[in-house]
Amino acid sequence: MNIKVVRLVSGEELIGDWDDEKYTITNPVIMVPVAKDKLGFSPWIPYVDEEEVPLKEQHIVTILTPDNKLQNEYNRIYGSGLIVPDVDRIIN
Repeated sequence: MNIKVVRLVSGEELIGDWDDEKYTITNPVIMVPVAKDKLGFSPWIPYVDEEEVPLKEQHIVTILTPDNKLQNEYNRIYGSGLIVPDVDRIIN
């Protein structure tokens, strides 16, 4: 999986499995603050059957790699369930 955070010109921030070649995001969810320093996930367009959503380049501000904690949480819920270890914690 290629988990990315995609910020749209609308201000929405999506997280999902990004395909650079097709400009699609699979299983996109929006990140919703639920408490101090805590985020929840909500389906971006919950009323459709498609899991893979095409995006237009002109609607995207930036595409970034989320930190391990956010990637792991997304993978736990929507992905393979595999957890990527936090290298900084292992070294220190």
